[in-house]
Amino acid sequence: MNLLDLFLATAVQQPGHPLIITARDEYTYGDFKLLVDGLIGKLKAQGVKPGDCIGLHYPNSPEYIGLVYAIWGCGACVTPIPVELNPQEKRQIFQHIAIDALLSKTNIIADVAAVQTGEDIIISEQTAFARCIKYLEKPAGFTRLNPAFVRFTSGTTGTSKGVVLSHETVYERIQAANDGLHLDSSDRIVWLLSMAYHFTVSIVAYLTYGCTILLAPNAFGSTIIQLAAKHKATLTYAAPLHYNLMAQDQGSQALPDLRLAIVTTAALDPAVAEAFYQRFQIPLNETYGIIEVGLPCMNLDKPREKRGSVGKLLPAYEARLHTIDQAAGLGEIQLRGKGLIDAYYEPWQERHDILQKNGGWFATGDLGEIDEEAYLHIRGRSKEVISVGGMKFFPQTVEAVLESHPAIQEACVFRYPDERLGEIPHAHVVKTPGIDELPSPKDITAFCAEHLAEHKIPAQITFVDRLLRTASGKLIRNASQLQALGNMNA
Repeated sequence: MNLLDLFLATAVQQPGHPLIITARDEYTYGDFKLLVDGLIGKLKAQGVKPGDCIGLHYPNSPEYIGLVYAIWGCGACVTPIPVELNPQEKRQIFQHIAIDALLSKTNIIADVAAVQTGEDIIISEQTAFARCIKYLEKPAGFTRLNPAFVRFTSGTTGTSKGVVLSHETVYERIQAANDGLHLDSSDRIVWLLSMAYHFTVSIVAYLTYGCTILLAPNAFGSTIIQLAAKHKATLTYAAPLHYNLMAQDQGSQALPDLRLAIVTTAALDPAVAEAFYQRFQIPLNETYGIIEVGLPCMNLDKPREKRGSVGKLLPAYEARLHTIDQAAGLGEIQLRGKGLIDAYYEPWQERHDILQKNGGWFATGDLGEIDEEAYLHIRGRSKEVISVGGMKFFPQTVEAVLESHPAIQEACVFRYPDERLGEIPHAHVVKTPGIDELPSPKDITAFCAEHLAEHKIPAQITFVDRLLRTASGKLIRNASQLQALGNMNA
């Protein structure tokens, strides 16, 4: 199968229905079909063929979506090259994935010049095409999988790796997700996230089920609210940051048409959830999204009563907990169901080999618990657990205490090697804006001692200008990277 065919079927059914609305333009499904058809012709003229892997280096825009579908129309596979990455990080993707050619917006193609083998060719007003250096060959089983995407994941504690998703797998995922979302042509979705990181269970689903995408020109709270109100948005798909900005809005504009406010990318602060509810009388729907699995959990039925939970499993999935801490009821979350990963790219490992280690289940690396009503609660990553002399805890526990200090806006706690105890916690903290006099590390340590067991108190606390994050917004907890940042800010 090819995901392009799903879009084409929808476009035939509703050619005049709006597909995407921006601050300047509106494309109908019919308009978009013409755009994609034209791009397919231009890509084929440049020699793009079935089995090729095309890097897509483009910001959020209608063109980004059109290029993805055009690449699929050539029988090729998409590898997103997030524009948010620095040039070295972009080059790393090309060094780990065999990319045949590159599509880039013309004004940023210089950022990837180091991987080009020749002149770039302008194929549309703002789009350039270029052949790339081949650092390695594709794995032997790659083309056989009918790949649609190779996503280079964002590593938080170590190295990244590519996740291969086939057309069939993406289709299974959107079907599974729609058992919870119930998308149809009446839905209008405010879009705020990077398309390079969020596409398969979102954008593809929206175009398959005939929805309208409302592309926000910026992430200001007032802009999001005005956009949603003007176009009668029925769904928002955003990060906690965006909901926090909306909650802080001092206006009175209501959002009566909004039926779901999906939270993704990071854990939701209960204070943000409550502030958003007080402002709009709309609960936030927490979800559990994993690049290797899709969107297996959504908190749809009890978003306020079960705040802090990512909800129940959708019908297409099963979960079990592999016991880590029996006393605490914690275990590693393992999943099985529709749309699981087809392969890891490097080193090459296909689905069967990935799953057989755990008897057919995918081990997420996340730790959690399932309550008496079958709601799943995520407690942290197994790789993030800090063990001080055998006493284990999650860094998020310490971060919550640090962030309750009036002088600290946000914190990142990470493990650091220690000869005597094995590991000890260190912390990077960012000061609250407007604070003139910083508390000393000793003062903060004393504050922590009022709320935390001794082994959880950071042995070193460093004020930094910003916390180190991956391009998708996740906190980086790699000690060597963080120590370098701390030294620069010292």
